[in-house]
Amino acid sequence: MPDFITLVYIAIMAFYFFQKDDGKSFFIIMALPFIPLFSDDYWLWLPLSAALSVVLLIIEGYKAGPTAGGAVVAFFFFSIGAFGVSIAIKTAWTFLSNFSFSTFHLNNPLSYEWPTYVIVLYGLAVVLSLLTIFRSNKESLELTRIHISAFAFAALPHFCGSFLYGMALSLGLFAILFLLAVIRKINPEQRFLFAYTTLGIIPGSFLLKGIIVAFF
Repeated sequence: MPDFITLVYIAIMAFYFFQKDDGKSFFIIMALPFIPLFSDDYWLWLPLSAALSVVLLIIEGYKAGPTAGGAVVAFFFFSIGAFGVSIAIKTAWTFLSNFSFSTFHLNNPLSYEWPTYVIVLYGLAVVLSLLTIFRSNKESLELTRIHISAFAFAALPHFCGSFLYGMALSLGLFAILFLLAVIRKINPEQRFLFAYTTLGIIPGSFLLKGIIVAFF
């Protein structure tokens, strides 16, 4: 398998340097994060894909010149997204391979440990969100407070006795706060920003938990 993966890398890099259609460079860069998925040593080959992606992005930036910086930046963010998808696929595959319904069960939420500091931090996040909703201008919410609350709702479930119940609590609190924002008639764009910021971080929290369960 290592020989096969090595040949794939060599073939892709050779194709990149010998192909004349610059439009294909994008697809080559997007393909690099997914090559390690075909190896048993995913985390060994992933850094190589990342290093080659950086090299190709530097080359693309040099070829494009200073007037096409926006395109290179777009390439970079698409590449980051591709690596995120690759890691998510590997994590899901590893988790599902080891998952068994016969050993999976959830107890009563109160049977799990809920550390005092976690409850306090949840309370502070809720208070901060309430201050943002009821004390800020309806047309412009405090972004700093929104970001802090969103990060808290995404991070705190990792410190609960049950991650799933902790995440359920976070989503439940967010739903209540969003409903309060609707009742107070906060500007729709600001409500969208509140929802986008909070819900945008939570998938990353699930991904992190999946990586921890699957590989550690």
